[in-house]
Amino acid sequence: MYCVIQEIAIKKIPAGEPKEIEVYESNWSAGGWQNTTYRYKYSQERYERKVRKAYRISIHESFREGSRIRKKQTVICTIGYYDLVDLSWIGDYVRGRWSDKVETIGLPEEELVKMIYDKLQPLIDQAEAEYHQTEEYKAQEEHSRILKEHRQRVEDFKNKYDAGENDYDQCFDVFGTLRSPDRLKEIEESYRQKQEYERKSQENSRSYYDNSYSNYNQTGSKGFNPMGSQVGEDNKAIFKQFYRTLSKIYHPDSNPGKDTSEEMKALNQLKTDWGV
Repeated sequence: MYCVIQEIAIKKIPAGEPKEIEVYESNWSAGGWQNTTYRYKYSQERYERKVRKAYRISIHESFREGSRIRKKQTVICTIGYYDLVDLSWIGDYVRGRWSDKVETIGLPEEELVKMIYDKLQPLIDQAEAEYHQTEEYKAQEEHSRILKEHRQRVEDFKNKYDAGENDYDQCFDVFGTLRSPDRLKEIEESYRQKQEYERKSQENSRSYYDNSYSNYNQTGSKGFNPMGSQVGEDNKAIFKQFYRTLSKIYHPDSNPGKDTSEEMKALNQLKTDWGV
């Protein structure tokens, strides 16, 4: 069993890479306001491709049937010359299902793929080397660079101003040229006001928390603290009496042989909380 790749001539080939990336304006209105967004598109003019050939890939098998030698041919697919440049997986060009081809041929998939690529890879390398010398390839690389830098500028803009891609497109074009300084100033001012609002909100929240925490400590953060500013002197006298009575009960001198240190610690804490 072996792989055969046959070069064939074709009449129709896919259009080449667009020659340019162009900026166009999209005008729209919302809420009574007129807006302009700067979008991009590829030019209609494309590079002319001159290589009109493709490659038919098939698997051939010879077998004996009685006294005769028979041959069986299974066509895998046909791939155009320019498709070789961007080829990622041969199964994408199979008519029908790749699994059916594998089953028909009867080889393990890994073995079949290796058999095909051993023959196909030199053609791929040759097509890539030739294509990389063309003006079309240079334009394709330039377009990729432009769009990559554009996407990065959009992400930076979104992170800087907490804005959306549409906001960026209202200010800049795909080449990073500032088209609407006024719209950019609006976005910058909106972001500044938002930051100021968040800063004041945080300050107000912190002030509210501090006041609440302070009041909470004064009114019962440790279980029982009635001695705030609202407690009168009469109540203080009562609490002082409570302390004296309980301290006599739990004082170590009144409890020989018994550890009452925890009780006294609690009483002393209450005395501090009560302000007596």
